[in-house]
Formats: sequence, structure tokens, C-alpha cells
Amino acid sequence: MDPRLQEVIDHHEIRKLLAAYAHGCDRADPQRMGSVYAEESWDDHGPNKCDGKAFARMMTADIATNGTVCSHQLGQSLITIDGDTAGVETYFIATVRKRPGDVGDVLHQLGGRYVDTLERQGDGWRVKRRVCVREWSISQPVAADWLAAAGFVESRLGPEDPAYAALSIRHNGLP
Repeated sequence: MDPRLQEVIDHHEIRKLLAAYAHGCDRADPQRMGSVYAEESWDDHGPNKCDGKAFARMMTADIATNGTVCSHQLGQSLITIDGDTAGVETYFIATVRKRPGDVGDVLHQLGGRYVDTLERQGDGWRVKRRVCVREWSISQPVAADWLAAAGFVESRLGPEDPAYAALSIRHNGLP
């Protein structure tokens, strides 16, 4: 195969992997989020430093218990592939609404980068090591929600979110 074509395929598969991570986290789907990690992986997410699959279980349980909304926007990714390993830097903004200890309704945002080392395994690319780099963070009280009663379909954690039917994927249950 032309090496340029393989590079396009690899970049596409890696971007799909990053999107699966964000989707699994945002919908509190521990299996989907955890599926992006290699069996022996490491995730450094600031105060949480542990095996990637354990991080996925811990984070989705926290979101399901303490959050009302979790939303990731992924930005550009710089991807360097060397055989069956890849280095990836992806910008993100993560938004979480209401956390433990908050008084009232609070919106928290974190802007940063995922700096990943990936390995190609038998069934595709997996995160072997992730470092979540903080660029900025902010917390703001929610004084009003101007579209709360505007008739939008509301985001849901779990399988009731409309994305599951549209994407023909299965949510394996809230943690």
C-alpha cells in the first residue's frame, strides 16, 4: 500500500479513537471510554493518575453521580506516526456543569491538551499513555439558562441520549 494512504487511514482511525473517548466520557459510558486504552496504560489527569481503564470507570461514575452535563469539544490534532506507535497532541475544551461541593449551579471549563502515546494493536490504535495538560480553567455560577425552556432536546447521560440511536451504538449502562 502507498505509505501516504496508510498515513491517511491511520490519522482517520486515531481521530475516531479520540472522538470515542470524548463521547464515552460525555455520556458516562465506562466501556466506550475505556475501550480507547491499551490493556496496560497510564493516564495522568492531574489529581487522577492511574491505569486508563480504571480512570474511565472512575470518571464516568463521577459524572453520573455528580454532574448534570459533561461536554468535550476536540480541536486540532497533531499526529506523528512511527510504525506501530504514534504521538498525538489534541486540543480540547471540557465543560462540566455542577460538581460536588458547589453551591448552586456552577459551570466549570478546562482548556488543555491531551498528549498521547498510542500503540497499534491487533484491533486498532489504543492509548498507551496520556498526559492531560492544563492550559486554563474557570468556574462560573450559572445565574440563568436562557434556553432551558426553549424546546431543545436535552442532553442525557446514558442510553437515553439520542446519539445512541442515531449512531447505532450501545450504551452498557451507567456506572
